[in-house]
Amino acid sequence: MNCGTQLPDGSRFCSQCGTPQVVAPAAQQPVYPQQPAYQQPVYPQQPAYQQPNVQPAGYAPQQTGALLLEAGKVTRYNGGKAIGTVTGDGDFFVYDNRIEYHKKTGNQSGYMLGPVLGAALSINDAKKNPVDTYWFQEIASVRKGKYAGLKETVVLEMKNGKAVSFVPSTKKANPDQICSLIAPYLR
Repeated sequence: MNCGTQLPDGSRFCSQCGTPQVVAPAAQQPVYPQQPAYQQPVYPQQPAYQQPNVQPAGYAPQQTGALLLEAGKVTRYNGGKAIGTVTGDGDFFVYDNRIEYHKKTGNQSGYMLGPVLGAALSINDAKKNPVDTYWFQEIASVRKGKYAGLKETVVLEMKNGKAVSFVPSTKKANPDQICSLIAPYLR
């Protein structure tokens, strides 16, 4: 500004006298290189922790009466030997405190009187006492056996010295699975 004229901001020359205006250079902001965006590190997926299934000696699971397995149709016979007396057919249920055998037919010795009369006697026998219960505190041990050397069975050795065996009639009832399910409760 040489002549004293007020000039608008940003003017490079005076509009009255033509004197170039000295404009102070604007303060420059430093230019920094752009920083990469932060990325969360990716760690490999760790498997979920599973408590090892280690039971102390003498451990028996809590017994609440909960159904553990519906094993399906079985044939029951007395004895744990290779061949015993068939005492009926029915359904086999494993609870956490007992085994229930729901009879559909009873003692089959009546079939010696003929199929019709034998079936009627067998069904009538099952209706008299439809459910047999084997409480775990009455069972000394459980094991897998063989009926007539052919069919795998579940053998309950009772504390009173008797044995009761069940021959599964379906693939649903696996003697290994049933025995391993019952065994911890018999301690």
